[in-house]
Amino acid sequence: MTTQMGSGPAALATVPAMSEADAQIERRLCELATCDSASIWEAQDELSSAIAEAGMHFEGRAYPVCLRPLAIDCGLANHLSATAEIVVKLLDVAAELYCCNEDVQDLFPAYKPLRHWTTCLPQHRPIVRICRLDGLIGDDGYYKIIETNTGGPGGVIQNGIAARVWSRIPNPLTHGLSLDVGKQPFAKDPNCFVRELVSAYRVATASELRTAAVVNFRGRYTNEVDWIVNGLKGAGVKAALLDASAMKRTPRGLVGPDGELIELVYNKLDTRDMIEAIECRDYLDACAAQEVVAINPWIAEWVLSDKAILAVLSDDRFSANFNAEQIEFIARHIPWTRLVRTGVTTDPERRRIELIGYIRENKANLVLKPSNATRGEHVLVGRVTSSEVWEQHIDRAARNPYVVQEYVRPGEVTTLHPPSRSIKKMPYGIDCYVFGGRVAGFQSRASFDAVMNVGRSGILLPVAID
Repeated sequence: MTTQMGSGPAALATVPAMSEADAQIERRLCELATCDSASIWEAQDELSSAIAEAGMHFEGRAYPVCLRPLAIDCGLANHLSATAEIVVKLLDVAAELYCCNEDVQDLFPAYKPLRHWTTCLPQHRPIVRICRLDGLIGDDGYYKIIETNTGGPGGVIQNGIAARVWSRIPNPLTHGLSLDVGKQPFAKDPNCFVRELVSAYRVATASELRTAAVVNFRGRYTNEVDWIVNGLKGAGVKAALLDASAMKRTPRGLVGPDGELIELVYNKLDTRDMIEAIECRDYLDACAAQEVVAINPWIAEWVLSDKAILAVLSDDRFSANFNAEQIEFIARHIPWTRLVRTGVTTDPERRRIELIGYIRENKANLVLKPSNATRGEHVLVGRVTSSEVWEQHIDRAARNPYVVQEYVRPGEVTTLHPPSRSIKKMPYGIDCYVFGGRVAGFQSRASFDAVMNVGRSGILLPVAID
């Protein structure tokens, strides 16, 4: 990736959460919802049909792209890009720290038996070649990273294509506004994801990629697989979808069912499914031994994607491993996060606390999350959770790998919700796709649910830069 939307210290200044263009869209949507809602829904239906005709879906369901975009200015785009690119560098530090620090390893108890796989770090940096950092703009004007998604994130191709399709639909909400989705590399060129895979192989081996596999397990997670496989084929690479159990480790390297050597693999799977799967051991071993270029390596698929990684960054116990500039950055951009366990730690103001008691007494300011779950599974936002349910989950969290995280209040936008044919205010977030250490584009999700996820009635707002 060579395209860059902005970086450097100036990009890390505070920014307003809503641009003037977005404020105009907000006002226009509210006016049309009252006096001419038919025109909005006609355009939304045209967009939804165009998205379906382009072959986009979410695990077989309609891809919920909204007519209403999130318009951001160049200042916010630069702020998001600079923040995300620094976080990816911090993940390199955290990965190396995990390999040598037992206190850090203790934050990831489920992965201790897997260290022979996770601690085999590749030579290239960044370690995480592909990720999606999910975040919110905090009340202080700084972008906050709430999840790292370093294990096969969704939307790496489809969201760029969706933005392009959206930009071609006549839109009463944006008429007369100069909004550009093409400033985002993955919207300007949806093949930039595939080009990053090819580039990653070239960087790792100093040779050209000839064979590749997109890997899932037991048929789970097929979303975007066809796009990725076809994109690789279009780049001159022999590629296929393979099950993790279908590959074998040989003296020549990792081979597929036809005996052909596989040079690169892209994981599109839930690694939790593979921990006890004996039939996947050849694949796990070959990736760990770097007999095949794996995007991403196992430390990214397990440890760096675990929500406890933000505890490594935000816990004072580990601050000596970061320089003064990094510590200041972490304080601004990484919400206070701790693994839920009995004992003493520090609160967001660095006061010593007993953690379980603190969680009980500060429900409105906290979120409980399973540390290694996906798609918002079992996430509880304290301020919208009853005291009874919160108390029950504290007990569960203390017995299982859970994190507690400082609550970051999301902004709200008025938007269409196509599944329910309604127009309402919803909380929203902004996520950054990072390919090869550089931001490739953004997505925004909005939802009635306090946990914003497309799998939980969430919708996608195209992000356009004014």
